[in-house]
Amino acid sequence: MKSINKRHITLMAFFLLLGCQGEQKSVKISYQVYGKLMEIMQHNQLQARVNLNDLQLGKNSYGLGAMEGLQGEILISQGEVITSVANPDSILVQNSNAFGAALLVTAEVESWQEVEINESVDLKSLESVIEFQAETSNLNANDVIPFKIEANPKSLNWHIINASLAEEQNHQAYKESGRAGILRSQKVEIIGFYSKNHQGVFTHHGSFLHLHFITADGSLMGHVDDLQIDGNWKIYLPKAPQP
Repeated sequence: MKSINKRHITLMAFFLLLGCQGEQKSVKISYQVYGKLMEIMQHNQLQARVNLNDLQLGKNSYGLGAMEGLQGEILISQGEVITSVANPDSILVQNSNAFGAALLVTAEVESWQEVEINESVDLKSLESVIEFQAETSNLNANDVIPFKIEANPKSLNWHIINASLAEEQNHQAYKESGRAGILRSQKVEIIGFYSKNHQGVFTHHGSFLHLHFITADGSLMGHVDDLQIDGNWKIYLPKAPQP
């Protein structure tokens, strides 16, 4: 009996050790969502769901969203809040957290793992790239996955929303009343969120992605509507903490 008990104890310790090692390698992502796209688009609910001043943002904080009243776009990188507002004759990009957000998704990422990609992608095929890389990087492709991209896209279609200038109260009118354009072969950083389970929440129906970009010189920031990346580029995914 004693030898059996010892064997059981040894086996239990072995499997517990394996379990602990597995937990150390897994990537657990802390994220928050404020507001829902469906409420904005279907019910015209543009009020603030959270005040940026109330958030405890640090160097590991990343996020994106839309300002209260759909006055402009939001990007958060390393805890720095950047807003982009489209006026009739200019675009104002600045650092500020003195406002509310009608929609916001944030995540805490302690460290990133860099993956070099030599593959052409558009917005739709980017979903497959992220899912594949997640499966090889101890990430659960069914979870929310924040990511970063550094690239010089062949083309990047963007918009900056501004509901205050719209003549009608609908999402298309809000987009058209802001500013839109196409960047070509210009270096950008993209902050994005991938999820299969948040369509109508922070991704549009039919998409698993929501992306905002900022140019290398910081002069332009906005929402990514479409993109085409050719050649070499880099994607950064959350990295598992070291044991």
